Amino acid sequence: MTISQIVQYQQQNRASRFSQNQTGTKHVNPYGTPGMSLNDAGDYKKIVPVDESVVKQVKQIAMDHMKRGYGTSDGEDISSAIRSYVMTLAPEDRLSASWTLNEIFHSEATRLGEYVHQADPSWTWGKPFDTSILDNYTGGFDVQA
Repeated sequence: MTISQIVQYQQQNRASRFSQNQTGTKHVNPYGTPGMSLNDAGDYKKIVPVDESVVKQVKQIAMDHMKRGYGTSDGEDISSAIRSYVMTLAPEDRLSASWTLNEIFHSEATRLGEYVHQADPSWTWGKPFDTSILDNYTGGFDVQA
């Protein structure tokens, strides 16, 4: 087992204990977004309603990554956008909203990648391409609750 696998296992185990509220005390997540609550998180991996303006912002960031980084980036802009939005929500709603927005972002990025690959079959993530390919792109379906 590699060190990365050990750390991942420990993090998953810790998250599982906290999401099941086995500790009996409130938990402050030292590794995540301040204000993010794991108390009574249960199955937070569910699509929940989110503000349409932030959905548009998330999709635009995916488009920007495709145009500027050919599908790659450091992820700071999407993390910041999601964090800014979820911090306006009640703590118990933040995990699911964050998960929902990440799913929307990754779905849009995947659709963009497939669109570019159809126009340029030799393209791979991070490889430059003619960004005018994206001029006629229309987003796919939206993830809804």
